[in-house]
Amino acid sequence: MVFVYSKSNLPTNTCFPTGNDQVAPPLRLLIVGQKRTGKSSVGNTILGKDVFNTWGGKNSAVAHGESEGRQLMLVDACGWGTDENLVPKQEKLELFNALSLCEPGPHIILLVIPLLYFSHSEKAALQKRMEILTEGVWRHTMVVFTLGDHLRDCSIQDHIQTAGRDLQWLMKKCRHRYHVFNNKMPQDRQQVSGLLDRAEDMLMENGAWHFSLHMYSRLEEEWSRREREMQERIGKPVKDWL
Repeated sequence: MVFVYSKSNLPTNTCFPTGNDQVAPPLRLLIVGQKRTGKSSVGNTILGKDVFNTWGGKNSAVAHGESEGRQLMLVDACGWGTDENLVPKQEKLELFNALSLCEPGPHIILLVIPLLYFSHSEKAALQKRMEILTEGVWRHTMVVFTLGDHLRDCSIQDHIQTAGRDLQWLMKKCRHRYHVFNNKMPQDRQQVSGLLDRAEDMLMENGAWHFSLHMYSRLEEEWSRREREMQERIGKPVKDWL
């Protein structure tokens, strides 16, 4: 059974029926990415049902369900635009709204990228959006490549090696944590179980901690404060002697 809500009708205490008295807390997945990347289709493929609007909804949406024996909570964030110099205010608000639907925070952030050429302008636009979430967001981010059928006889490793510096930069930022999806084959549950296995591995690597914008913002503020203090003591920027 799958329950879907948008930010406008999400109840304060969402629950769903189960036959067990004790249920493991759901794995919380936040799906982000540019518009028209197959982002919502990734959520549908994971849950095995058409629960998210694939025609570009105006609001972030959340769905609870079970997939491959796991209880899941998926939030499909509104897709962002292509502006590489400025993030519109509405995009920022929608990103924060998507985070609020994942309270207390997403365990894993699925960054959806089409398996095509990852351009420098797309990299710049992505950087601007991820900066809003602080540098700490990358510890919890897995890249999900859509259009997996385009690989054909090429391996994903070869594609990454030949795709250029911008994609290699992205792989370094997410610590080479990625998964390939073919949304044209939602019946292929092996690709879903593989993604969920990788997500659980990441969760263990992070000590079972979820992403918290508040926590990472406070850490960045603390590091900035210490850097200012050190600069005042020695009279030059910290980066000059690190």
